[in-house]
This record gives sequence, structure tokens and C-alpha cells, in this order.
Amino acid sequence: MRQAFREATSGTPGPVNLMLAGKETDIETHEADLELLVEMQHICVPAHRPLPDKDRIEQALQWLRTAERPVMVVGGGAKWSGARAELLQFSESQSIPVATSLNALALFPEHHPLYIGVPGTYSRSCTNKILSRADLVLYVGSQTGGQVSHFWNVPPQGTRVIQIGIDPSDLGRNYSSPVSLLGDAKVTLHALMGETHSRPGWQEEVRKQVDEWRQEVTPFRQSDATPLRPERILKELGDWLPDDAIVVCDTGHSGMWLAQQLWVGSLRWDCLRAAGSLGWAFPAAIGAKCAMPHRPVVCFTGDGGFWYHLQELETAVRCNISTITCVNNNHSLNQETEVFIRAYDGKPTEKQSEMWHFSRIDFAKVADSMGAVGIRVDKPSELRPALDRALLSRKPVVIDVASDVSALAPLPWVGTAT
Repeated sequence: MRQAFREATSGTPGPVNLMLAGKETDIETHEADLELLVEMQHICVPAHRPLPDKDRIEQALQWLRTAERPVMVVGGGAKWSGARAELLQFSESQSIPVATSLNALALFPEHHPLYIGVPGTYSRSCTNKILSRADLVLYVGSQTGGQVSHFWNVPPQGTRVIQIGIDPSDLGRNYSSPVSLLGDAKVTLHALMGETHSRPGWQEEVRKQVDEWRQEVTPFRQSDATPLRPERILKELGDWLPDDAIVVCDTGHSGMWLAQQLWVGSLRWDCLRAAGSLGWAFPAAIGAKCAMPHRPVVCFTGDGGFWYHLQELETAVRCNISTITCVNNNHSLNQETEVFIRAYDGKPTEKQSEMWHFSRIDFAKVADSMGAVGIRVDKPSELRPALDRALLSRKPVVIDVASDVSALAPLPWVGTAT
């Protein structure tokens, strides 16, 4: 058990599968009087905060001094490290724009002039465009996986990279990084501080790209259309969200919509992205509420994702776990739209929708029948009052929002830097 805790909290943190020796409960036949050893260092993450060598720090600073268009990409390792304050201070002192993975979404305030959004597959188009223009990318606590880089196309291969990470096997694995910094994100960023750089031309270019993207999506965020646009749903959710909320989002379209359209300025909230397949978010939200019972926990999922573990609503009701679940209900898996258009050579028949459309189910009524609070939202004006009511409830709440089946999350921008 002691080693299990050490494994879980050392290096890249994660779950440990502890297998007991023997079969048919053989281990229960053995007894021993053992001293209980508790290593306090390993009851939290990170258990260790290694610092890179001084010469590596100096090499990284030399690269940063000469960079004209640097960008920081921040991953979940920075969140585990508790490096939010250091990220903000370092980016401001160096005038470096910041992109966050979905896992690190809550680490940087949305409307900060240096924030450019989520990159990669779930990205805002402006974020990928800016990253493709970068002459230096500083990865902080990121494994540089396929999603955050859109399968290693953003930034393009050959871009100069500095990677800060606590696991040596991650450094340089997906992007060649001659200047890799093996260390904890928080203490490494602190070691890099002390210098200031001004890059007004780059900052102006970045701000223009972000502002243009915001202008493009504003009509959808303000749309009064019914069924609702997902952009409007996320706008209302972001404007309403309590400062200390925990948001749990599903994968697929839910993750894409949330990465692009949930704009939160709070420095106290947190975001948990799907760490599994579709349907992960709702049971994960139940777990998050059990761990943090005094914080509001909001799950954002689609009807396709909610169907996977709908039965766990009975668990939440029986155990009085008061989560708030917002269901983007377009009675379909509409992420499959383009798949079937291609499958039918651009001329899909009416019957093709039978493979990805669901029956029209009112999840609010289902929730009521299970002892939870169900609220149906058919108009944009109804969503904010529904969220207010949910927050005051002492029961699990399902807000079933009727959304537009034809609204597809924008695909990632991939292009060549100019």
C-alpha cells in the first residue's frame, strides 16, 4: 500500500492497480502484525518538486531572449503542480501568449489579453493559427499528446520547442526538444523568472486574431434561436457559473463546444475534461461532488453521453449527491453527421439518420421519475433561471436543454504558417 501511494503521487500522477497475491482469497489465510508506515509526503501531489540543472535553465532563457513570436502551451501537469500564479506572472513578464489544454482550461483567465484559447483538435481556430505562427513553443506540464497538437500538426514539426515536464519519458517524445527541462512546473517557472521582455508587435497580432474569432462567434452566442445553439448554452453557463465551481465535461462534441465557448474569468474554478470514453462525465461529476461536497459541480454532456450512465442518477438520488447536469439534447450523435455524408458520397438518404438519431426523450421527466429535479429548457431565456433553481436545490438536478441537431462544432484549423 505504501508503494501504491508513492507510485500514484510521483512523476506523472495517476491511478494504481493493486493486485493481491493468490487466488480464491488465499491472502486472507495469512496474518501478521505490521507497523503502519504513512509517508506524509505522498498523501498529495506533487510529492516531489525537482528543479532542472542551472545550465538547462540558462539555455532556455537564451532561447526565450531571441524568440520573436513565442507561445506557451500549458497542460494538466501545471494544474497538478499548482502553478497558476507562476504561469500568470511568467507570461506577463515575458509577454508570451498562453494556450491551455482542455485539462488546464481553468488555469488562465479567459479575458486576459495574453490568453489565446485551447489548441489542437478541440481548438478555437485563432489558437491554432497563432501556434502555427510561433517561432518558439514553451510546453509547461504537457505531454504534447495528439489532441492538444491535433496529431502533431500544430505547431508544425520543426518548430523550436522547450518542454517543462516531471517525467523524463515525455521530454522530446513528440517534438524534438534540445532544451528540455526536467522539473516540476511551479518551481521551474519560478527559476526562469527575473527577466522581462516586451513584444508589442507579436502581442498586437495575437490580440487581433483572438478578437476576430470572438466577433465571428458572437452572433451564435447571442442567438435567440430555438432549438438552442450550443454556443448560447455555453455562454449562459459561463456567465452564470459560480466562482468556485467545478465543471466536468464529456468528450467528443461536448469537449469541443466547451473548449471553444465556455468563457470564464474566475481564478477559483476548475475544469475536469473527460479522462475516458463518451459518457465519462456524469459519473465523474458524482465522484467530484463526493470529493468536494461544498463546491458546485456542473456536468456538461450531450444526450448521447448521458445515455451511457443515466442509471447512475439513481445512485446520486439515493446517496443525495447534488450534482447539476446540463444536457445538450439534440436527440442524436450529431458528431457523426460528416461521417455519414462522406459514407454516402455526399448524398445521404433519409434513412441514414436512423443510425445516429435517437428518440425524442425529455430527460427532465426521466429525472423527476427517478427522484431527482428535472428542468426542461426550450428557450434561451429559460436557461439562466433553470441554473439558479438548480444551484438552490438540495437534490441532483438534470437540466435538459433542447438544442439544434444541425449545429456542428467547428473542426480544427490546420494550415501553413505565413
